[in-house]
Amino acid sequence: MKKTVYTLLAALALSSCNYLDIEPVGQVIPGSVSEYRALLTEAYGTAYPAANSHSYTCLLSDEVGSLDRNSYTGFITPSDGEEASYNFRWEYSSGNMREYPWLYYYRTIFLANAVIEGIGDAAQDTNSENKDQLLGEAYALRAYCHFELVNLYGKWYDPATADTDRGVPLALYNDIEQSYKPDSVARVYRQILDDLETAADHMQVEVQPSTDYSYRFSKKVLTAFEARVRLYMGQWQEAYDKATSLLASCPLQDMNETEAQEYAEDERLPWLPTSPENILALDRPFGGFGGDITYGAVLSDPILEKFDRDNDRRWKFISESFDLETFLTVYKIKRSMNTRTSIRSAEMYLIAAEAAAHLDGKLDEAKGYLSSLQAKRFTPDGAAAKAAEVEGLDQTGLLAEIADERAREFLMEGHRWLDLRRTTRPQITKEYEGQTYVLQANDPRYTLPYPQSAIENNPDLNN
Repeated sequence: MKKTVYTLLAALALSSCNYLDIEPVGQVIPGSVSEYRALLTEAYGTAYPAANSHSYTCLLSDEVGSLDRNSYTGFITPSDGEEASYNFRWEYSSGNMREYPWLYYYRTIFLANAVIEGIGDAAQDTNSENKDQLLGEAYALRAYCHFELVNLYGKWYDPATADTDRGVPLALYNDIEQSYKPDSVARVYRQILDDLETAADHMQVEVQPSTDYSYRFSKKVLTAFEARVRLYMGQWQEAYDKATSLLASCPLQDMNETEAQEYAEDERLPWLPTSPENILALDRPFGGFGGDITYGAVLSDPILEKFDRDNDRRWKFISESFDLETFLTVYKIKRSMNTRTSIRSAEMYLIAAEAAAHLDGKLDEAKGYLSSLQAKRFTPDGAAAKAAEVEGLDQTGLLAEIADERAREFLMEGHRWLDLRRTTRPQITKEYEGQTYVLQANDPRYTLPYPQSAIENNPDLNN
């Protein structure tokens, strides 16, 4: 029997006196398996910040060299552009920067928790799905959101200090009376791994059956995501084991066979959900704020210098534009704001390479994984030259080349800022309206402060 109530599905944010600020939207309490699937689809869809997500950290990283004000019509409005400029300059304390997602991640977690807490009692209806599958997906999605949050708002994982480093609040059940305080980085990561283990115990689907469901978790996604988590923790053996276990089922598209269309619509392209390389397509990295970042974000010289323009096939997805203010040619990424990509085959090869480079006796193996990917991204002559270059590298040089390959492969997809955070945290220098701005090496601004709106709703975040 269905009971109509006001459910908690709208504007949700952690609060000191209740779990979430709630704007009720009269709906139906889920009672059947199909209704819980609909609830989980809501979590994947309108609740999850597919755009405006961590991918907009490209403004913080060394990927973006300037903001093209002439492109605001296709990018963001002038007022949005002004907000974005504070992100670009790392001026967090101004109160004017565009907030990165907080509310949306916790809203998604809320819905995942609702599935976790209720699916066991759901009535089996015409929906033939297994309850365990939905439960596994809910735990996986909760882990994924906590991972995104801790890497935006918590300190990078340092095993020596993780137990005391500030992370983010863990939201493990829905209780409007609960007070939420920050948990340590170590505690958040432990919970992420616990949730992935629980998800694996319940997950039924090996691989989602079609690209229509490529946003959903499966056993393959769980393994790939855990490989990423272990990499961020510096647990090289575990990261290596998880990534290499998937390589046989992770094809690489030869980009010598793809075409650079105006909107990069070749369905084989690695960053598309239709690609054979796709593992999870949940995030939309190039859409956010009020528009499309590909129009207004000018790529930086340090990033452009990492590309071999003659031999790197990815260069054809970087477009030239003429800057009317400087009268110079500038470069922007040529992707669609509708592109969806979260985890793909290339990442597994690069995780395997990086992890192996840190393990005793596996340097040659690491070089092999890197060269396998580069063979699919460069012309034959370029790949042969790269393979020879890689072969002569020591561990330090190889790790630097892997970092550069990640910068090329995941350009503007949201990895670069997180990669800089978890590895070297170098100095970054930017110019904006005639002034120089510097993010110092190991700068505290490599960690975002909690959003002001979240602090206003929950003063306990300061504890």
